[in-house]
Amino acid sequence: MKRAWVLLLLAGCAKPAEPPSQTREFVDARGKTVKIAYPPKRIVSIIPSTTELLFDVGAGEQIAGVTTYCDWPPEAKKKPKIGDIRVDYEMLAALKPDVVVTSWSATKKASAEIEGKGYALFSVEPRSFEEIAVSLRRLGALTGHEAEGERAAATLEARVKAVVAAPGPTVYIEHSPSPLGTTGPDTYMGDAVRRAGGRNVFEGGWQDLIDWETVMARDPEVILIVHDRKTGYESRAGWSNLRAVKNKRVYFVPKEHYMYPTPRLADGLEEAARIFREKNP
Repeated sequence: MKRAWVLLLLAGCAKPAEPPSQTREFVDARGKTVKIAYPPKRIVSIIPSTTELLFDVGAGEQIAGVTTYCDWPPEAKKKPKIGDIRVDYEMLAALKPDVVVTSWSATKKASAEIEGKGYALFSVEPRSFEEIAVSLRRLGALTGHEAEGERAAATLEARVKAVVAAPGPTVYIEHSPSPLGTTGPDTYMGDAVRRAGGRNVFEGGWQDLIDWETVMARDPEVILIVHDRKTGYESRAGWSNLRAVKNKRVYFVPKEHYMYPTPRLADGLEEAARIFREKNP
């Protein structure tokens, strides 16, 4: 009897057992069902845009690792690095991620390797403002920050809706000087320019091997330079004959306002709308 009483006393003083880890399933932009420990305590992001989106939905404290290119917001720079375009798999293993977040189309090789090693991998694929909002909501749900994800998405949608632009000038967007690169309206950058009223002189999506003669032939009314090079354009054949150059409508805009499918793209939308209105009241 005494022995039974002692066992009951010890059982009462023992530390309660940890509840079993909860798992949940989420469907990513590929349509793939991903099962993860929920909410994930250790997240690794392998592309700058998904790092930024994770911070936007309030999941910054859960991020265990990022790449060397993940520099926004500033807090991202302080996170452990798992490589650049080449993943350091020893570092990834050491971080023991519950889930790796990426954009599959931008990181196909690394993403396939990571998934092949058995890690849960969740992809978002924002190619327009609508899809950026969808990505915010998905990542909010994935990380246990559903309300924050909804707020971030709703704020973005309100900013986009507030920009009402009539059809404006023809526009050439240059996102890379060498090789010469542009985009048509079927990308997030092109979506921002289209919504701002710009009529793109190119069609389709990303194009990284265009020739300058084609730009000259299409003679845009406005040129947006969305990269860091600021000099040397005068040496391009026919530069001074372009309408945009003659009318002083060449604009060097901050690339961070256009180069990432995140809420910062709304800065580019608002900026482009102001630019297009300058001589198109």
